[in-house]
Amino acid sequence: MTSDAAIATNWNDLSIEELEEAVQYHNRKYWVDHAPEITDPEFDRLVEALRNKAPESAVLDAIGPAGADRQSLDEDAEKITHNPPMLSLNKCYDEETLEKWFDKFEGDAIATPKVDGVAACLRYDTHGNLSIAATRGTGEVGEVMTAQARHIVNLPGQINDGDLEVRGEAVMPVAVFEEHFKHEYASPRNLTAGALKLKDPTQTAKYGIRFFAFDLLGPQFDTEAQKMARLQELGFAIPEIHEVSRDQLQSTYDGISSRRSSLKYETDGVVYKANPISEQQRLGTTAHHPRFALAYKFQGESGESILREVQWSVSRTGSINPVGIVDPVNLSGASVTRVSLHNLAIMEGLGGEEGLTLGARVLMMRRGGVIPNLEKVIEHGDEPVTIPTECPGCGAPTRRENDILLADHRDDCRHARLKQLEHFVSVMEIKGFGPKLLEQLYEAGLVTSLPDFYTLTIEEMTDLDRVGKRLAKRQVERIDAARVVRADRFLRSLGIHELGNHVSAILLRQYPSLDAIRALQAEELANIHTIGEIIAESVTQGLEENSELIDELLQFITLEFPEEEEVLETDSPLSGKAVLFTGAMESMSRKEGKEEVKKRGGRCPSSVVRDLDYLVIGDADMEKFNTGWRTNKLKKAERYNDDGSSIEIIGESTFLTLLQEE
Repeated sequence: MTSDAAIATNWNDLSIEELEEAVQYHNRKYWVDHAPEITDPEFDRLVEALRNKAPESAVLDAIGPAGADRQSLDEDAEKITHNPPMLSLNKCYDEETLEKWFDKFEGDAIATPKVDGVAACLRYDTHGNLSIAATRGTGEVGEVMTAQARHIVNLPGQINDGDLEVRGEAVMPVAVFEEHFKHEYASPRNLTAGALKLKDPTQTAKYGIRFFAFDLLGPQFDTEAQKMARLQELGFAIPEIHEVSRDQLQSTYDGISSRRSSLKYETDGVVYKANPISEQQRLGTTAHHPRFALAYKFQGESGESILREVQWSVSRTGSINPVGIVDPVNLSGASVTRVSLHNLAIMEGLGGEEGLTLGARVLMMRRGGVIPNLEKVIEHGDEPVTIPTECPGCGAPTRRENDILLADHRDDCRHARLKQLEHFVSVMEIKGFGPKLLEQLYEAGLVTSLPDFYTLTIEEMTDLDRVGKRLAKRQVERIDAARVVRADRFLRSLGIHELGNHVSAILLRQYPSLDAIRALQAEELANIHTIGEIIAESVTQGLEENSELIDELLQFITLEFPEEEEVLETDSPLSGKAVLFTGAMESMSRKEGKEEVKKRGGRCPSSVVRDLDYLVIGDADMEKFNTGWRTNKLKKAERYNDDGSSIEIIGESTFLTLLQEE
């Protein structure tokens, strides 16, 4: 297949055979030739077209280095076998897919920019000397490039540890490429690949190649963060690293994306990894990728435009967010004139040291083909963007808190109220109340706060323009259907910052009533796994500030809480006890262990809590625990014990004994 034939305007127009040939061709161009002819997003659309037409195609299982033509390896080059293989990363392009992946494991995640370079491994002998360096090659077999690697600028030739392997990416800094090579070569990545294959290794030095480490094989760690810290201690450069909870996944991506143009190396996404090593081991790998890691790629059709104006929109939570107005540009089949600038910090980061300016030439992209975002400034304009000192809706003075622009909005702030009304009907799934109808209701004084929905009558609605009796009756019936709702949905409908799906679900699992939730102190909520201090403070403060609104809504709404599981009355010592499992056991899985506990009248919380009775670990881990080894869960249990809790840390054998006792 020629490159011209391979590049199609619409992959769906190709037959299955043509799609398979195109996937193989472009997979080879990227992994073997290091000369891609289409962008990563375009390649992913090609793969998706094949997957839709032929989901069982064997070509889909051969994407990545392992699927590239192995005969393309230099026959004269020395080879090594990668054990374990250097796998590709699974990819995603939207927040929902990322959150589903995160929900598959316990604990937090590590996020780093996805360095777009040439993957390589480095082996150090027992004396800490670099003994072998090799490319990824096919993923299973790589080409030795030790002599060339010794000329990588920041690569340690000797370390104060030994008998280990470091994996990472060799990259050419963007500044080096721009200054010396951009007029002759297609990209820093392609040039890096060529520099590492030079027959004269001394010539590699003139390309200024750097190395970023992202994995360390040999030593044992409890968390990915500890591993990355150790790599730094050994003298390796690592990408910036963020420890993130579920609620920070998208904001971390957005932050890195906004600074993409200012990074010293090319990056094409954000890599997330499960932080606990025990969870990485539990999730394991496929033949293609590790299940414990995911690359959230920058993607979407992109285009250039001119930033003409920045408007300020009041959100449902009261924050005032910037929205860019640009000259029309066609992205993914739609003409775009408005673009997300996220929040103050991200907006300011997009402009670099000069700040964001009107008249700037900007690159825009639709993520997932849906949301238009301003990705970077190509050329600055001449008029600085000013941050408003007053709310655009009500004129209340604004103030900056961290990355957010806020105001103490007046009661008649039209923008804030309309956003709040839109959010409420959306979360409560009261259909039919679009922005235009809500504006009419607000302007007529019929619905200016959330409880007003429940006093709305058919007669009042028919007084509005273009609202007949039939439509009015249907909307009132929809409101009546929303008088009995699950408590978690009700909590989300309030529009409290950080009180979304994840936190509301946790609150329902942990607390039996709305009164108990409203009485929560931030410190107690922060102790719940995956929540933390910032989220806890935002949620408890929001509940307190909305106390009067909640009371008013409860005059019209009945809340449903999930029924508590029936507690069995048994003579087992586990009856009524809270048991949590961590790590691996030999006799049974953690899921089987939980089932055994519940059979005996016990319960299994999802994280270490103050009233936990037993924290169960495998016997092998118990031996390490007795010699000072600690995981995050073990440390947390010990902290609670220091504060007066009585959590017993027991091994698998002791747990099995408890199962047998009556």
